[in-house]
Amino acid sequence: MSDAKLPKKFDVWFTAADQVYRGVPADVVRGWAEQGRLGEADRLRTAGAQSEWIKVADYTPLTGFLYRKPTFDEAGGPIELDIDAVKPRREIEDDEVDMIPLIDISLVLLVFFMMTAVVAVSSPIKVPEMKYAEEFAKDGESLTVQIDRRPDGTPFYALRLGDKGPTTEDNNLGGLPELFARLDSRLGERKEPPEVRIACHEKLPGEFVRAVTKELDRRKRNGKIRTYSADVNEAAK
Repeated sequence: MSDAKLPKKFDVWFTAADQVYRGVPADVVRGWAEQGRLGEADRLRTAGAQSEWIKVADYTPLTGFLYRKPTFDEAGGPIELDIDAVKPRREIEDDEVDMIPLIDISLVLLVFFMMTAVVAVSSPIKVPEMKYAEEFAKDGESLTVQIDRRPDGTPFYALRLGDKGPTTEDNNLGGLPELFARLDSRLGERKEPPEVRIACHEKLPGEFVRAVTKELDRRKRNGKIRTYSADVNEAAK
């Protein structure tokens, strides 16, 4: 399938982890599909478009790249060997390097890295590398929960609307109760549930992100927000 049939960039929604990544290059999306990191139940759309999300299984230009576990017939049936052509091990010269142990180790490492790559897709925080995740569309509708770090190492929170900086009321919030009181006030002003993004300072531990996502998940179930995502390696700006 030619890359010319694919948009240059996609917005990708991993439905199992309920995470959205924006502006992912088409060759990266195709690689995820080939590696099994992007499943048929996940959804995507052209980057920056406001169109409906499309299931990967229904997106014809990508279906040919989707990873499928080989069946027995695809893997091959019985293998016929020419016994006469196989040299007994005892005929191998003593000074010849035995490559079989090295090949075995290489295969074990290959399987290990493939398995860890698949596990990364279902991780609740870093799924997958965040270097392809861009800011939400600067349309004034998205909200950003900012977890920043003071010079003395203590964390504080802020709430940002679209591409604007935090207002005085939404900045330097000392804890989660104060943060979510301001967030609920902002959500009460909305006619439609917005998307929420978390931007966490790179030197803060992931526990702060998990605490915020727990509260966001509850509001998502109540229909107050549409979805949320986290940039855990991004220093808040």
